[in-house]
Amino acid sequence: MKDNSIDTRIIPILRWSIIMQITFLLISAFSPRFVLRKDEMRFALDQSSFISALILMFVLVSLLIPAIKSKIKKPQLLVLLFLLASITILARSIPPSLEKSDWFRGGINLLRWDTTFYLFIPLMFIAWQYSLREVMYYCIFITLLDILPFRIYGKGDNFFFVISMMGNIVRGLTLGIIGWITYRLVDLQRTQQKELEAANRKLRKYALTAERLAQSQERNRIAREMHDTLAHTLSSVAVQLEAIRALFSKKPQQAKQVLNRTLVNTRHGLDETRRALVDMRSSAVETYGLKQAIKNLVISAAERGGFQSKVSLPASDELLDDEINHCIYRSVQEALENSIKHSNAKSIDVALENQPDNFTLMIEDNGKGFDPEKIRKEQMGIRGMRERVELLGGTLTIDSKPNMKTKIIIQLPRSDD
Repeated sequence: MKDNSIDTRIIPILRWSIIMQITFLLISAFSPRFVLRKDEMRFALDQSSFISALILMFVLVSLLIPAIKSKIKKPQLLVLLFLLASITILARSIPPSLEKSDWFRGGINLLRWDTTFYLFIPLMFIAWQYSLREVMYYCIFITLLDILPFRIYGKGDNFFFVISMMGNIVRGLTLGIIGWITYRLVDLQRTQQKELEAANRKLRKYALTAERLAQSQERNRIAREMHDTLAHTLSSVAVQLEAIRALFSKKPQQAKQVLNRTLVNTRHGLDETRRALVDMRSSAVETYGLKQAIKNLVISAAERGGFQSKVSLPASDELLDDEINHCIYRSVQEALENSIKHSNAKSIDVALENQPDNFTLMIEDNGKGFDPEKIRKEQMGIRGMRERVELLGGTLTIDSKPNMKTKIIIQLPRSDD
């Protein structure tokens, strides 16, 4: 589907340009007229400039209304820009060319020299937001609209009208050249921006690869540690059992003491082995899938923390990247553990939304809250969660205050691959 959204930075700039244009139109509307044949000044309202100013005021007020401003898309903006250009041309061209008298208004000269400037403003916006085709359409439209009054009211043998028409054609060509240059510069900037974003994505992937390599090295270390611990424990148990067998009939009391030490060593070795196995086994996401893994995680945390829980997950079983699955699962896990340890919450809500451009994860509890600034500096778990999210190009927002509920919102962009 074609994206018709506009850059929101356009609207404030457009408002200021309209304000300037209204100012010049009002100056033109109330400026004195000089009667060439009678060599005198007369004050009269220029109705075309005044009406044009009123139209622009209406447009300006409309742009200040949030409900209207939010509905402006590319088609509406293009019509608005053509309207602004039309008002600029007509306010300059109709008077005095269509006047029956020989009046000449000094104020209209002020609008004449700035006409090209006000034609440049819509041109810049069109080159910024649209294709080269719209830029050329705009220049052709301006040229035809500029020539039209001279074709209707001008005299073919009048040298002034011929020169004016030629000047308008030259101005249209100039606008076209400048519009083409502007569009090429904007297109180059967009291309560079896309290349930069692609480089950032590659960099994030390299960082994730490095993280996975570090995890693999850590797993190997744990495997060696488990091997050494288990082998040492079993060897110790074997030696102690041999001693118990030798002492069992002759020195039962001493054999009992050795047996007790053997039990202690065995339990310690079992604990160490279990810890290593937990670190080595595959993640719950790989075993059950993301949705079921989150449900199991929340159920387990609710049983340990004694709180009510609510889980809202997408209905579809869309396959996500391993990095995104891992990030979402670890973020939920860290948030639940922090809630159990620190918040004293009575209920926790976990929601995952599958949106067109990103994934949004929200974890909210009704606990005692905290100061996010202090946690950001001191809590390693939150810091690790934030770093993991930012590696994927996402954002993490914590909304919490002491003695109030806590809401954690994570947004992760979709992968382009």
